[in-house]
Amino acid sequence: MKWLKTLGILVAMLVAFGLALLGSTSNNEAVTLNFAVWETPRALPVYWWLLAAFLIGVALGIVNTFWLNAKHRMELRKLKRSLSQTTAEVERLRSLGVQG
Repeated sequence: MKWLKTLGILVAMLVAFGLALLGSTSNNEAVTLNFAVWETPRALPVYWWLLAAFLIGVALGIVNTFWLNAKHRMELRKLKRSLSQTTAEVERLRSLGVQG
């Protein structure tokens, strides 16, 4: 089953590479980007602007994933601590003979 996942990832990477190659050959006209009153200082092919936007999006997605992962790990640690305290309390009450 692991080989199937590896094969799927390899095929997806080859398709992405093929699309990137196709995009780089068909979008080679140099353009500048305009944002309200600011204009980019360099004229680059459309492909490079798209690639930059994609890479910025990937980087932001990775940062967001790490942030959420850290947040969930802290919450998990807190819940484990609470569970161990509750378990200890239940064991203490059982040793006293209290049933509930």
